[in-house]
Amino acid sequence: MTIRTETDEEKGGRATLIGPSLSVALASLGTSTAAVTLPELSYDFRGSSLDTTFVVSAYILATTAFIVPVGRAGDLFGKRVTLVFGLCLFMFGAALAFYAAALPVLVASRLIQGAGAAAMMAMPLAQVRDTVATSQVGRWMGMMGTLSAIGTASGPALGGAIVASFGWRAVFVLQIPVAGIALALCLIFLKDCKHADTGTKIDFGGAGTLAVFIAAITFFISDMTGGFDAVTFLLLAVTLIAYAGFSAVEHRTSTPILPLELLKSPHLRLSLVMNAIVSLVMMGILVVGPFFLTVGLGLTTDQMGLAMSVGPIASALCGVPAGRLTEKIGSGRAVMIGGLAVTIAAAAMAGLPFMFGLGGFIAAFMLLSPSYQVFLAALNTSVMENALEKDRGVTSGVLNLSRNFGFILGASAISGVFWSLAGLDAGIADEAQRIRLAMAGTFALCSGLASGVALLAILAARLKADEG
Repeated sequence: MTIRTETDEEKGGRATLIGPSLSVALASLGTSTAAVTLPELSYDFRGSSLDTTFVVSAYILATTAFIVPVGRAGDLFGKRVTLVFGLCLFMFGAALAFYAAALPVLVASRLIQGAGAAAMMAMPLAQVRDTVATSQVGRWMGMMGTLSAIGTASGPALGGAIVASFGWRAVFVLQIPVAGIALALCLIFLKDCKHADTGTKIDFGGAGTLAVFIAAITFFISDMTGGFDAVTFLLLAVTLIAYAGFSAVEHRTSTPILPLELLKSPHLRLSLVMNAIVSLVMMGILVVGPFFLTVGLGLTTDQMGLAMSVGPIASALCGVPAGRLTEKIGSGRAVMIGGLAVTIAAAAMAGLPFMFGLGGFIAAFMLLSPSYQVFLAALNTSVMENALEKDRGVTSGVLNLSRNFGFILGASAISGVFWSLAGLDAGIADEAQRIRLAMAGTFALCSGLASGVALLAILAARLKADEG
């Protein structure tokens, strides 16, 4: 029996990526731990004109708006420099949040943290492609997915314990030493590779108009679920104007923030669409699941939290195996398998909870989360394999952007579908039964969307072969 030993190249790649990997987990923690501070924030900042939920949404919005510009900055000025700057921004935002005496200051600190988190999410994927051998890319993409899931899953429990023991400010101050460790690891182990000329400057006009466009379309999508009114049309107008401005700037500059030739790749465009659709389906379970569990099944909040933690835990356990599967069978086939698995799992989510209650929900969620990890690891690998060395940072940023757009659409559209279905059967007096039926109908629709992804994956594999 031959025992395989780890090569020096594998050991070096592992050491180099410790800092970026920790950055990914910390960026996810930045969202999930902050969410549990909202009850205390509502009490401490009662009377404020701002809603405390902006503490969470500001972070997500900043991450989404800046993820492509920081990806491009990584290509121009070096991924190590960009990640280090992002970690410094994250720590500065955490310190500002700790000392915040007013809610607007706290929201501003979260915008700063979100901008830093954009680098902490975009750079690691690009650094994987720069650092490790092609044969090992899949497992590291899976590892990044695992760490993101760990950050999301552990955030509520960890944040809740910290808030209960030390108050909400401790959540932010404790982020500083963790980010400091990631920063030290990046400074010690990471090497920087800058592929642009030293005189290259970042396209601030493009970055600004892109950020405005992303912010406007995010608010437009969120507001649209309440119907069209004057605010909705204003947001739509701002979205269209910002897009026109961004397009004009990018066509005139020699160093665009988002190289337009990058989006000419049919394989990349198709991959971004698939990424957004599957992310939409995954967000659906996060926004619909709690209502199904509490109203449809009568669980307490604590019981609901435990049931909802099953998915992230399953994701964390399956990230690396999903990456190894991608390496073994190839990213194109793995994307197809992942899309088909998400389709089957979404169908299971439509039927099993309705028929078997909590047990059916847990079984379907434990099937859906690993399916998503297979799809995510494979898609990230497939896209980054094709990315040119000079465009890896911005390609990673665009990948993350499409995923975030899927989450935003899912939070609005899937929630809207769910409540619309719940209101259709108004003749059913039992509210719990209406919620269970709405759950089944919503995920039947999600399964249909996912089946489209499975078909698109076949086309994407052919396009990638043609481009290769």
